[in-house]
Amino acid sequence: MRATCVAIALLLSAAAGAEEALYRLPWSEGLSFMFTQVSDGRITTHITKATLHAVDIAMPEGIAVLAARAGVVEAVEAHHGAGGDDGALTYEGNFVRVRHADGTAATYAHLKEHGIAMTPGERVTAGQLLGYSGRSGDVVEPHLHFVVTRSQENSAGWREEVSIPVKFYVGVPPVVFAPRAALIVTANYSQAAEVPRLPSEVVAYAPWKRPALETGDEAVAWIRLALWFACGVAAMTWYWRFARR
Repeated sequence: MRATCVAIALLLSAAAGAEEALYRLPWSEGLSFMFTQVSDGRITTHITKATLHAVDIAMPEGIAVLAARAGVVEAVEAHHGAGGDDGALTYEGNFVRVRHADGTAATYAHLKEHGIAMTPGERVTAGQLLGYSGRSGDVVEPHLHFVVTRSQENSAGWREEVSIPVKFYVGVPPVVFAPRAALIVTANYSQAAEVPRLPSEVVAYAPWKRPALETGDEAVAWIRLALWFACGVAAMTWYWRFARR
């Protein structure tokens, strides 16, 4: 039943267009990571057409990177060094690019050297292993760079890759959310989930709930109430006597 709910949601989103397609988180169940750069964030290095809507996810090296959506592996790069002293040959470094059925493509970049688990032409399903996170390419710290692009003709008549916004989902049934800077999300695709929230949006207190009395607790509760009442009467009597002096 849960798998059916997810499948129906994904089919409906695909029919609504690429911009409305849903993407699962590109990491394993139970793990939590933070979005550090998003398209509407205050600080971003994604300023080109191909990276404008990309997201960066703080992720240490060696974490399994999973396909966020089904498709066919279009291209891979696995032989770039880890950056730093090796020098960055390209911005993306090691990557896997998956072409989706609607013509869009997802790029998973800055992967680990020799950490690619796919070859061009392979079909992948959502949640399938693509490779392992790293810090290859033009980066300082290890993280996952994820972007979805569409090829379109520019004003000069050339074809170019242009990034498009993405929406992720968690839980069963799917709970959809847009990535935001500093948002920490746990991959959960086996049970119900709430909409991911920023730390500032989390309620700092738990709502009070009336305690439920178990069998035999009612008598104890009445005794406690009587003691509180007796203490109140004694305090008022003492105050009245003290005030008259």
